[in-house]
Amino acid sequence: MAEKQQQQQIYERLAQLGGAMSNPHRLKMISLLAQGEKTIDELAGLTGQSLALTSSHIKVLRNSHLIETDKRGRSVYCRLADERAADLWLRFRDLGETVVPEIREIMRTRFDNDEGLSPLGPTDLADRLADGRVSLLDLRSPSEFQQGHLPRAQNVPFATLSEAAAELPRRRALLVYCRGPFCAAAFEGNRWLREQRYKSQRLRFSVPEWKAAGLPVETV
Repeated sequence: MAEKQQQQQIYERLAQLGGAMSNPHRLKMISLLAQGEKTIDELAGLTGQSLALTSSHIKVLRNSHLIETDKRGRSVYCRLADERAADLWLRFRDLGETVVPEIREIMRTRFDNDEGLSPLGPTDLADRLADGRVSLLDLRSPSEFQQGHLPRAQNVPFATLSEAAAELPRRRALLVYCRGPFCAAAFEGNRWLREQRYKSQRLRFSVPEWKAAGLPVETV
């Protein structure tokens, strides 16, 4: 009897974990934290939520042991509690692409229906980087870049892309990445570069997928 009660407790706790992921804003927070730690204020801005609502979501994620927080000065920083939380997000996202028709259709007609999309996966890119024939462009924030980026990548945040474009090579292949397969900044940034006649392609992955493939990141 005691074992059955404990078994039920496990299912209840797992249900709590699943419930924490049942909100689109909390899912986006998990995906953002897979790129690196962020303050509650940053998460509020990136998810378009008020600070009060963001704090409420953070409490749910923390109580479910998906994230950890600590206060530094006046800011509260959030991070994933375990690297496997990032793996969970990637598997959950990939499952959605596979079994949910609406997601599959959006990816097929919008994000994957792009002549500027590179066919390279993480291991393919690792081989290409060894010969030094491509340049990597990281469109994420400086903070995310500093916490971990693909080897030899140059950080040009999306908001500064047009200003920094003059310094980018025109004759060399550019591979652009931001926060994953349906990141709007990666899509728009790569499209702008191609319109400006740069030899640019968009990677379908970012740092979490690179790590999941067992490949090392660089830090600044």
